[in-house]
Amino acid sequence: MEIYSKIYKNNNLYWLAKSRAIAVRQKYGLESGPIQQPVFGFLERENCFVVTIDLGKTSATGMYLRKDDNKLVLIHKKRVLGQQNFTAAHELSHVLFDEDSLMDICYPEHYQKKDRKEILADFFAANFLMPEEDIIADCENLKCINKKDIVLLSAKYQVSFIAMALRLYTLGFITREDFDKYKRQSTKGKIGARKICEDEGVDPAPFIAPLESYISPSFFELLVNVYHKANISRSVFIDYYLKPLEEELQLSLQHIVEKADREYPTEVEWDDI
Repeated sequence: MEIYSKIYKNNNLYWLAKSRAIAVRQKYGLESGPIQQPVFGFLERENCFVVTIDLGKTSATGMYLRKDDNKLVLIHKKRVLGQQNFTAAHELSHVLFDEDSLMDICYPEHYQKKDRKEILADFFAANFLMPEEDIIADCENLKCINKKDIVLLSAKYQVSFIAMALRLYTLGFITREDFDKYKRQSTKGKIGARKICEDEGVDPAPFIAPLESYISPSFFELLVNVYHKANISRSVFIDYYLKPLEEELQLSLQHIVEKADREYPTEVEWDDI
């Protein structure tokens, strides 16, 4: 397998992560190019609950927690969608390949001082979301890659500006000086990605933090199932499970209550314990 990356061409971890990403894309039946479906869905296919939540003022972008067969991925709600996607792909690497992991905290892709598993997970996410061959094909006809080019590629592959800039640097399409310049501009909010998207008629979603929190539908299916089996009462179901989620995630979950009531088994005739 040829390694195109000029920086990591002799790096065994990079080669391993790329081969893993190729295999996982094949497993999910993904064609070449950008992934056209929600990235969170791949975690859910591996029986993970995914929740976007405000993690506060931290450099961490997400977290993976596992206890026995229960797996939960928390993703920082305040991060832009493109970075949330990268974090989800990073955690997917841990879910699929690090069976001994009980907890992982994910930091930005350019964060320093990462251990072997974290480096592998970053390499995996980069190759999973932005396959080398596809990025190379997109860049081969660009004479001098500039900020607008990077923004449009970020939008195409649904990743953050910095994730794409780092990808282009590792593949040798921009210099280290350019990457450092863009990283400084990004930190100061001076990229102007949304304006570029507006001018080019491109959806700016990857550069915006979604207003609404996300929580895996399977979590509510599990909760409603427990409620229907009368292991918890209706009042406990609402007051102790749904209301705290509504407050913490700023979501309206009345539709979950209505669905649970509408589908309540007819053979159970009592409501509260």
